[in-house]
Amino acid sequence: MTAREISVATVPQPLSEISVDILYTGGTFGMVDHGDGLRARPGLGGEIADAIAQFERASGIAVRFDYTELEQVIDSADAGPGTARRIAERVRSGIADRRPDGVIVVHGTDTMAYVGARMAFELHDLDVPVVLTGAQIPLGQPGSDAMSNLSLALNHIAAQTVPGTFIAFGAALHPAVRASKRASDDYDGFTTVREFIRPPTPPRLPEIPPRADSPPVGLFAVFPGMHPDLLDAALHHYRGGLVLECYGSGTLPLHGHATAAAIRAATTRGTPVVVITHCDSGAVDLDRYQPGRALRDAGAIGGGDLTREAALAKLAYLVDLGISGSGLRRWMTTNLLGELSNHLAIQPIPNHSYN
Repeated sequence: MTAREISVATVPQPLSEISVDILYTGGTFGMVDHGDGLRARPGLGGEIADAIAQFERASGIAVRFDYTELEQVIDSADAGPGTARRIAERVRSGIADRRPDGVIVVHGTDTMAYVGARMAFELHDLDVPVVLTGAQIPLGQPGSDAMSNLSLALNHIAAQTVPGTFIAFGAALHPAVRASKRASDDYDGFTTVREFIRPPTPPRLPEIPPRADSPPVGLFAVFPGMHPDLLDAALHHYRGGLVLECYGSGTLPLHGHATAAAIRAATTRGTPVVVITHCDSGAVDLDRYQPGRALRDAGAIGGGDLTREAALAKLAYLVDLGISGSGLRRWMTTNLLGELSNHLAIQPIPNHSYN
């Protein structure tokens, strides 16, 4: 198993018979076009059964499966703040009832990384793999990748690999807490953005019933010309917390003192602000540059090398548990599932001498 991608081909002695729960939530995998563009449709059970029979013939692996759908299947662009939690609850309930070898969630690609990351935290204590998959081209259409992606997910479960939440897509398996959609026109639509290293001893999260009325959590990306009033509006709307996607090691337009003042006001009233980088490599270091120090002094939390999807998922999960203040800061900066590097110390940039 590599840190970047997990290959099912490297796992010896796969099972010759597996039991699988399959939950269909919508997405391109089962879409049809009635003349107004592709849209999600319910009632995919028969086609899933045919696809599994095809997999059995090709692989020699017998599959016992239980198929269910969400009450309303959706285009994943319509996923809301409670979507991942509802899916996770269905997954957990099915595992408790049927004890399958694994679970496959068929989901749309647009928000798969966001939903998958949140599900990873919701289902961190499960001892079976949960695999999200989908398609760039609907099942049954010419050139569709739906069958190959479903087969990849089934192979992962048959391979008896480690439990956890993953995305099976294209040619690789991606840890959900490190995955991001990279392409809308490529069979390898997802990538493992950063190194995936599980903590040697996973920390025990507090066993707290989640709140049903948590304030909203959001994501805000900085950009040249960003007006501080826009950030202030986001901080007032997303009272539960805001993931602030900054430049480089954690910088943004300060507009004198206006930006830091908006963040300080938010953290003072109990709205956590987590700073991440929009870069695919490197981590946030709020001590390196003056704008970063202004964020730190205003009470922002350095998010290390969290991806935007994992940062949003983790912050929302902790807020839903009712964790706040220093406790939230501690858990946000602790590697729980492999979503953070174990060693977050920032190495100084070498001082090269040029002749």
